[in-house]
Amino acid sequence: MPVRKIVKRVPKVAKAAESEIEPLADSEIAPWPKRRETKILIFAVMAILAIAGLGYFFKDKFLVALVEGKPIFRYQLNQRLMGVYGKDTLENIIVEELIQDEAKRKAVVISGDDINKELDKLEKSLGAGMKLEDALKLQGVSLAEFKKQLELRLQVNRILEKEISVSPEEIDKYIKDNAKTMVATTEAERKIEAESQLKEQKINERIQSWISELLKKAKISRFLK
Repeated sequence: MPVRKIVKRVPKVAKAAESEIEPLADSEIAPWPKRRETKILIFAVMAILAIAGLGYFFKDKFLVALVEGKPIFRYQLNQRLMGVYGKDTLENIIVEELIQDEAKRKAVVISGDDINKELDKLEKSLGAGMKLEDALKLQGVSLAEFKKQLELRLQVNRILEKEISVSPEEIDKYIKDNAKTMVATTEAERKIEAESQLKEQKINERIQSWISELLKKAKISRFLK
């Protein structure tokens, strides 16, 4: 019996017609350098917008005025102020630092109540209808800045009043010489008022020499020309 040859038929895979695959247009495939340039451009625009936003909200940090559209920058103002008031302002800051250091060394503490009591006294001395804050505004001083200066003054008073004494004879003489201008009415109150005023006078006479002593003792390096 003859042997038959078994031949396996492999199905043919039909080739896709070239016409069925449409080539992508050049615009649909952006080359890598173009995509990178687009990202850089987006980041640059975002950065410009961010800087512009900061410039709008913080313009007073860089710009202080516009004159007919021309800007006056803060650095110009600072240069002028430094040239005119720089050295005096620096000396004031140095003295303030020395006073605060001396107050810490001598354990002198000024509380908020101490400051408020002095503010009340000052406001009463202004008379009816005038507020202290309004009086300070007329002088171009804020209440917060005035409180800082008042604290320094009270620190100086506390430090120096320990060195100062007022005799009964001085008190009697002050009452006799200033009876018409004194606020107190009773004898005891007048003595307290007179003693307070005499101490204030003696502190004012002592303060300049005391500050000079602090400046001489302190180690200070000045770099402002």
